[in-house]
Amino acid sequence: MQLSADLKARLADLVKAARILELHGHSDRIWGHVAMRDPEGRGFWIKRHGISLGEVFDASDFQLTGFDGEELAGEGRRHSEWPIHGEVLLARPDLNFTAHTHPFYGSIYSAVSGPLRYVRAASPLPPPRYEGSSELITSRERGAEIAEALGDGTEMFMRNHGVVFAGETALDMVRTGIEMEEKCQQMLVVSGSGLDWAWPGDDEEKRKRTDVKGRGRDDALWDHYQRILARAEQAGDIRLARGPVPKD
Repeated sequence: MQLSADLKARLADLVKAARILELHGHSDRIWGHVAMRDPEGRGFWIKRHGISLGEVFDASDFQLTGFDGEELAGEGRRHSEWPIHGEVLLARPDLNFTAHTHPFYGSIYSAVSGPLRYVRAASPLPPPRYEGSSELITSRERGAEIAEALGDGTEMFMRNHGVVFAGETALDMVRTGIEMEEKCQQMLVVSGSGLDWAWPGDDEEKRKRTDVKGRGRDDALWDHYQRILARAEQAGDIRLARGPVPKD
């Protein structure tokens, strides 16, 4: 398939997003996956099965899938949980990038019944939790349940399973995933510390969320993540592939 310049650029961002998430706590061998809405309306591009997020190397590591599940382009095996991405993107036209991963702290917190609060920085409302099943999401019906549980948010827990997070841009997705994992770690540490602690009140949380949205720091933050990735690649980080991994 011939890729347009715009699609190549978007897929290049998705490659970087996958590798950045690998470096920031979202690695789980070969089972995490990221996806992106096809800008030409054909469906979505999803990371192929059999490689880690850090082994994503270029656009050939993604497969174009229709919202009905038809495999339209790409090589290798496809992740069985593709309906997570398809149904979330169908339900949320405001989102373009999605991820489902099994980060260490987020996976632990997915089994916690109480809401996720935060110790520092701004935060969206506590993420919802999908209670339907801890099994793989391999049908469109279950995928639609995930989308319904996500609602109008951008992050959620899957009970005893992992997390789902999304964004309008690749950076939005990456930032949400990284900050969600940080908040889970902070909460687990402070909850086990035995110290008396508290989180900001509702009004203060609302003001902080509004303030963050208006600061215009997106370009600088994306550049920061790319610099971290570039240094890790230059240093030969073993989590990051230095060339394409052969297809199955």
